[in-house]
Amino acid sequence: MLQPEHTLRRQATTSGRIIGLSVVAGLHLLVVWAVIISLNSGLLQKLPEELKAEVVQQPPPQEKLPPPPPPDMVKPPPPFVPPPDITIQSEAPVTNTITTQSTVATPAPKPAAAPSPVISVATDCAASNYPPVAMRLNQTGTATVLITVGTDGEPKDVKVVESSGHDSLDEASIRCVMSHWHFRPAMQNGTPVEGQKEIRIRWQLSG
Repeated sequence: MLQPEHTLRRQATTSGRIIGLSVVAGLHLLVVWAVIISLNSGLLQKLPEELKAEVVQQPPPQEKLPPPPPPDMVKPPPPFVPPPDITIQSEAPVTNTITTQSTVATPAPKPAAAPSPVISVATDCAASNYPPVAMRLNQTGTATVLITVGTDGEPKDVKVVESSGHDSLDEASIRCVMSHWHFRPAMQNGTPVEGQKEIRIRWQLSG
């Protein structure tokens, strides 16, 4: 019994496809196998190089040689300095002669004494000006006063230079001189001038 024509064609097409697929698969397997072989061969070639690189030891460091000595430098001769001219002076002979010179000091002239006023009128201060307080307390003493007398003979100023020991007696001495005493002024070249006089005033109770 004969098969139809279209069935034969279908079978031929199917077998052709199977053969083609087989060829393609075989080619792929060959390519993959070639790649694997090439990779393996590269790894095998690189592996000894890497092992050799680890085994190689570094050479020991070389010792540094000391630097060469500097070349001998020829020192230049020192500059010539001419010696200075020295002049020796002869010293004067020493003599034992001693020269003395006597000088007579001229005494300084004594200053002229200042003119002093003279008391013309004075009262007994103890009799007329004794302070009542000093009398009650039985105070006595001597006061020294410095009196400045003007050209008219009147006392211009009175100062206690040495106290009697009691303020009441010192103040009474000043009041007594300013109120009751009168002087002849000091004269200089025939002209009355201002002068000073120091007087002691004694304070003593009678009886």
